[in-house]
Amino acid sequence: MKFLKETIVAVCAATQALALPSQASTGKTEAALANLGVDVATIPQLSGNPTDNGCEIACYALNHIFGPEKVIADNTTAYQDIVQSYWSAQQGEVKPSCIFAPTVDTDISIVVLLSQLTQFPFAAKSGGHAAFAGASNSQGGVTILFRDLNEITLNKDKSVASIGPGNNWGQVYKALEPHGVTVVGGRMSDIGVGGLLTGGGISYFSNLYGWALDNVESFEVVSAINGEILTASATQHADLYWALRGGGNNFGLVTKFNLYTIPNTLLRGGARVFSEDQFPNVINAFVDVAEKANIDPNAQQYVLFANLGGANVATAELTYTLNVSNPAIFEKYHATPAISDSTSSRSMSQYAEDGAAQDPYGMREVFWNHSYKLDEDFANWVVKLWLSVLPRISSIPNAMAGLTFQAITDPILDSMSRACGNALGLDTSNGPILLLHILGMWNGASSDDAIYRLINDFFANANAEAESRDLGNEFIYMNYASHVQDVIASYGADNKAKLQKIASRYDPAGVYQTLQPGHFKLTRSPVPNLY
Repeated sequence: MKFLKETIVAVCAATQALALPSQASTGKTEAALANLGVDVATIPQLSGNPTDNGCEIACYALNHIFGPEKVIADNTTAYQDIVQSYWSAQQGEVKPSCIFAPTVDTDISIVVLLSQLTQFPFAAKSGGHAAFAGASNSQGGVTILFRDLNEITLNKDKSVASIGPGNNWGQVYKALEPHGVTVVGGRMSDIGVGGLLTGGGISYFSNLYGWALDNVESFEVVSAINGEILTASATQHADLYWALRGGGNNFGLVTKFNLYTIPNTLLRGGARVFSEDQFPNVINAFVDVAEKANIDPNAQQYVLFANLGGANVATAELTYTLNVSNPAIFEKYHATPAISDSTSSRSMSQYAEDGAAQDPYGMREVFWNHSYKLDEDFANWVVKLWLSVLPRISSIPNAMAGLTFQAITDPILDSMSRACGNALGLDTSNGPILLLHILGMWNGASSDDAIYRLINDFFANANAEAESRDLGNEFIYMNYASHVQDVIASYGADNKAKLQKIASRYDPAGVYQTLQPGHFKLTRSPVPNLY
């Protein structure tokens, strides 16, 4: 997609055009680096005006400080392996000047300070599972690879697990299971810890405990001010704690997530697949389970509508957090004839691995979502709309797209009020909420515009219909948002203003807004919507 490529290529040049740091701020940055053991005067690359060719100078300076073990040059096999490890092809097309692999939190402080000194752009990679270019990879800048910040520890009473952002959820679950505990986290093993937790985090346990971001006891985060490492919790920097739960990467780089643990259980679940003639019954079952979440919060569900092998099918992933066969809450699903059923008993780590096995790497990808008040008639209408546009996919080679139903239930919304609440702007007056999410995948950049236009048109029609039925809802879920969606604005004007105020307190120079330009910023989507 031409305008997206032009945007990421121009990022490094654009940062050089920003207002340069004043002599006073440069002096403060150099003093902060000195406190971390970095004497700028001893680094030849930083002599003169380091903002000239800042992207190139930054890599030389990082190599001078840390050596080639932590600074991976673009002409190495290791560099190529990392760039190719991204989930989406769009992310893999982004080429940073170098990749920096920190091993301790103060390494992050140093790179953030050097960014301010030289004005080089950066991005941070936890799992690298975003679907658009530049989200966690920096064109011409420095990509910070969290890989080696991968510690997983438990406190004495096993109530809190401390998890580094270099982990994926499969690593977390496997490490905690021998201790009889787990955490509220991602549903696929290859998803990174960092992005999921700061954007939301739908879990198989969400009706019991809420989304993952509402189960964070505290964050350890690198502030832009002097690279200071802060603890953000309900009692320390409570405003930052609130902002980090849904505010994305706008406030700092999180070097440790301290998560409340929950009992580890054997789950019972799997996919029931239904033919098109059963879609009304499937939708009725979905609404029934969503509305009964208060009665039995052990149940979690999502339904995917797609064309597979030439047939329109609905795949319902039904999960129960106890090892119980045919729980009553799924009665309507079980009463509906299914083509197949993969239900079995599995550990959380196995469940997550099985999910990841169905998630191919290296294709072009898109996420896109909107939310609505839950209504069965509208849900049936929107599925018919989806089936009417699906034939447009068939002309695109190797393309697949699915429409997913998920519910933000009353128990989930109740959980969002805990510990001063989160930044998402949701409460029980909104719910239950139908979250519609489209995942598309294909090969070949020449098909980008066709895919994006199809999905944009679909949601434009769905949104108009929802408004006509008084079912509209502004919320956009960050972790499923497309590159053209303004997520922060969807939290409401008051929450957006509050987030901006908090950012100005912890990052008055706007480092995380301008020098970390990717992902969802406080004032804009990653790129403009031209559709």
